Amino acid sequence: MIRAALRATDAACFAGAAVAAVAAAALAAMLIAEVVLTYFFATSQPWVIEYAIYLQAMILFCGSGWALRQGGHIRVAVLLHALPPRLARALDMLGTAFAIGTLGFLTRVMWLQWWRSVELGSISFYPMGTPVWVPQGLLTLGITLLLLAFVARLVRLLAHEAPDLGAGLAGGGHE
Repeated sequence: MIRAALRATDAACFAGAAVAAVAAAALAAMLIAEVVLTYFFATSQPWVIEYAIYLQAMILFCGSGWALRQGGHIRVAVLLHALPPRLARALDMLGTAFAIGTLGFLTRVMWLQWWRSVELGSISFYPMGTPVWVPQGLLTLGITLLLLAFVARLVRLLAHEAPDLGAGLAGGGHE
């Protein structure tokens, strides 16, 4: 059952990374179009700034869980590799537990804020008047995925498994 939960978390984080990739492509297309419109036609689209902000948040958080699993998050790998394996694992677990606590608090606050925006029918102050709960919901899902990825990482550390796949710059997990 734990393995199934870990696989489901990995799959959800991969889906989040796909959302982040689509958001990155949309952001690039939007900004290129904005530059062309501004340079050649001396006009600007009022919605570009608003949606660029939303897309940046989606890119950052929706792909973070997947990046963690790949070993792509910034951490002190040099220190971890310099320590004896048991101490490195214990330090990694401590840092992971701290991240879970911080993200747990943030996730709770974000879900409460999202629900409040839904209840109040909040809209953005930008010209498009976007219902704020839509981008907030995507951001909150991304943060929730990152929390789940850290929980999965801690479970793997406790099970003496490699906490990440080692594809990142940090060089992967430790024994």
